[in-house]
Amino acid sequence: MKTEEQRHSQLELCIPYVFGRLNPGNRKQFEAHLETGCEQCKRELSELYEAIALLPLLLKQEAPPSGLRQRILSRLSSKRSEPPRAAKPIPQRGVVEASVTKAPPRSWYLYASIVMGVLLIISLLFFLNDQLRTTGELEKKLTDLQAQIQEKQDILGILQVQKVEILQLANMDAGSQAFGRVFWEPEKRHAVVQVVNLIAEPADKQYQLWLVKEKKYLRVGEFDVNKEKSNVFAVMTLPVGERQEIEGFAITLEPRGGSTQPSGAIQLRGATK
Repeated sequence: MKTEEQRHSQLELCIPYVFGRLNPGNRKQFEAHLETGCEQCKRELSELYEAIALLPLLLKQEAPPSGLRQRILSRLSSKRSEPPRAAKPIPQRGVVEASVTKAPPRSWYLYASIVMGVLLIISLLFFLNDQLRTTGELEKKLTDLQAQIQEKQDILGILQVQKVEILQLANMDAGSQAFGRVFWEPEKRHAVVQVVNLIAEPADKQYQLWLVKEKKYLRVGEFDVNKEKSNVFAVMTLPVGERQEIEGFAITLEPRGGSTQPSGAIQLRGATK
């Protein structure tokens, strides 16, 4: 079996093949190589043909000088009036006529230079595009990491305060193993909700934490649970903070973006009184 390097060893034949500069033997061998399914050579040929199609667009179009048509017609008229020239004498046998050195055709080099320039520009654009995409992905990852670090610092800040209230959240479904906790700092009303083993919500749903005060549900915030994490922490701000103002907490599954009042069944609940 040929290695990748051997399969693509004929890549250098793509340019002369496109311009018809291969001899019959090499052309037949190269076409047999293409029939083996070499994707890299086929891709190179496709890019070359596209570049050749763009060549006319690279030529600068200029208007002919004024009076050119009249000068051409004048020369044609003068040539018609000239007497026929005498035929050149045939050189005698034994005399070798000096051969005229013809300038090598330059179209191949011109086309090859233009094609290579176009391919270089295309390759540079692809390279810059990859670099920009990579830079954007790295910036997004960095932003996500910074957000995660900030969230962990906020969680640790709440858990390390001297006065922190803790409330257990029990599962309302006897067949489920989900449970949760709410840690809150009364003075600043900062809170952390922890849930474990809640099922991942659908794409159009989101879990929502509620605070119960005077038997009314006050909206606290939303958080997500996915299949990759069974233990989820979310930092939130409570509408009230003192223990005597809080009768309990509840978690429901609501439409994504949250609701003003619970519309789904209560998943977890805990009471302070």
